[in-house]
Amino acid sequence: MNSVSRRKFFGLMALGAGSMAMLPGMAFGAAKAKTSAPGQTSLAAGQAMARIKALIDELRAEGRAFAADALASDNNAQWDRLLNHYFDRKGFASISVNAANLCPSLKPVNRMAALVRDLLEADISFPMRGELAKASLGHGLTAVKDWFGLGGSDAKADFLLALTANSTMGNNFVNNGLVTSGFMDPQKDNIVVWDVNHPTNYDAWMYRKATQGWGADSIRILKTKMFASSVTEAERKAGTIPSDPQNEDEIIAALLALVDERTKLVTLSWQSNECGMVLPMQRIVSELRAVNKNIHIHADSAQTFGVLDLKLGQVDVDSIAGSFHKWPCGPKMVGILYMNNKHGAAERFTPSIWGYDEYINTPADYGFAASTGTIDPNAKRFSYLGQQNDATLVATWMAALFHTGQLHPGVTPAKIEARIHYLGGQVQQALFKHLPKVFPDFTPKTAAQWIATPTSNARLRSSVYLFKTPDGIVAGDVMKHVYEQHRFAIANLKVMGHDLLRVSPTICNNAKDVEDVVAAVVDVILAMKKKTLANNTHTRSYA
Repeated sequence: MNSVSRRKFFGLMALGAGSMAMLPGMAFGAAKAKTSAPGQTSLAAGQAMARIKALIDELRAEGRAFAADALASDNNAQWDRLLNHYFDRKGFASISVNAANLCPSLKPVNRMAALVRDLLEADISFPMRGELAKASLGHGLTAVKDWFGLGGSDAKADFLLALTANSTMGNNFVNNGLVTSGFMDPQKDNIVVWDVNHPTNYDAWMYRKATQGWGADSIRILKTKMFASSVTEAERKAGTIPSDPQNEDEIIAALLALVDERTKLVTLSWQSNECGMVLPMQRIVSELRAVNKNIHIHADSAQTFGVLDLKLGQVDVDSIAGSFHKWPCGPKMVGILYMNNKHGAAERFTPSIWGYDEYINTPADYGFAASTGTIDPNAKRFSYLGQQNDATLVATWMAALFHTGQLHPGVTPAKIEARIHYLGGQVQQALFKHLPKVFPDFTPKTAAQWIATPTSNARLRSSVYLFKTPDGIVAGDVMKHVYEQHRFAIANLKVMGHDLLRVSPTICNNAKDVEDVVAAVVDVILAMKKKTLANNTHTRSYA
C-alpha cells in the first residue's frame, strides 16, 4: 500500500470508527468479534475494539463491588480497599512516596497496555492500527476531555487535546513556538516566568532567550523568597513572594507588579515541584485578564493533572501540559497538552514537529499543504509526532475512566483532590511530630524556616512537601539510605542553593506510608549524625 492510499485508508477508518464515538461511560455496540479461521493470525475488523470493550466491561463489573464506598477524604479503610484492588502493592519492591516524579500505574492501565501489546504482536495491519487510533484519539481523548471538566464544549476532543510524550514536550511546544508564530516580538514584548517552575518551563525559556537573541527585558521573573513567611513591600513591588504566603493577595500583588501591556505570556507551575505551592490559578487568570486580555496564560500542570479537579472550563487558562506517569497513575511516557479553543490559543505557537498522527495522516491529508505554511488551528497541530506507543496511548483511556468514576463508582476528580490534600495534611502532621528530633528549635509556628511547602495556608498546598536536612547532612544520602534501609522512594532536589528532600504521596499510598516515610527520614538522619550511616557520598539530585 503506497503512502497516499495508506492515508486514504486511515482516513476512512477514522470516519467509519466515528460512528462508535460516544460518552466514555456508555456501552459499545453489541456486535461480537468473529473468530479467526485456523492458522489465521489477523483479526477481523472490529475485533480489537471488541476485545478492548470486553476488558472495560470486566473492569466495570469489578468496580461494582465498591458501590457503597463514598470515599470521604479521611476514610482510610475505603481508600485502602481502593489501593489494594487497583495497585499491585504486593509486587512493589519499594513504596514510592514520590508522585511529583513518578507513580506506579493503575492495574487497569497495565491490563489495557498488555492487551494492546498482544493485539499488535498478533496483527500490525493498518485496520488494526486504525482501531487503536480510534481508541486513543477518539474514545480516550473524549474521556480526558470529560475528566478536565470540558464535557460541555462542542469542540472535538482532539481539537482541544493532544497526546504528547510528557510535560516536557508540551512545555517545549509552548516555549519553542511563541516567536516563530509571530505572537511575540522578543525585542519589544515580554513574558513572565516563576523561578520555581520546572526546568522545562524556566531554564528552557532562558535557553530560547540566549540562543535566539531575545531582548534584555524579554523574560521577567516572579521570584520566591525561600523559607520565608513574608517579604518587604519593596520585594513585593519587585515581584517577590514568600514560600509560605499567608494569603492569595501576596501572590497576586507580586505577579501583577511584573505584567504590563507588552506582556504576551505568563507561564507558571500550577503547583511547584520545587516549593510545593499551589497557585490560585482561577483568580490569577481573572486578575491577569483584567490587566491585559491578550495575555496567554500557560499552567504547567505536571503537578496538578491527577491532583486537582481542574475544571478547565471554569478556570479558563489558555493551555496546560501534563504527564500521565505522575499523579494520574497512568501509563509511562504519555503526556497531554491542552489548548483553549475559545481564545485561539493553539495558533500562538508554531509546532516544532511536523509528521503524521496515529491515523498515519499528515496535516496535508486534512487540507493543510506544507507549502502553504498552514496547519490545524487547534490542539491537533501538536499531535503529528509520528509513530507512538499504541499500547500506552490506549491505556490513557483507562486512567481517564478510573478518575471519572467509570471503573470505581465512588471516584471523582473532586474526591481524588480531597484525598491527596488529606494525605498532604498527614505529611505536615508527621513533619511537625518528627522534625523537632533533628531540629531542636523547630515549632509549628516557625515551620517555614525548615519546610519550603506552605504550612500557614492549607489552600496553597496539596501534598508536595519539601524540607531541609540539618547542616552537614547531605539530603541525597538521606534519600539513598531511606530507600536502602526502609524501602521508601523519595526525592532529593537542589532549589536555589538549598539541598532538600521531597515527599509527595498520592492515592497509591496509604496514611501509614506517610507516617512511616517521615519517621524513616528522621531515623536515617539521626543515624547519619551518629555516623552509623555514610554521609557525603551522593551527588545527584532529581526534579
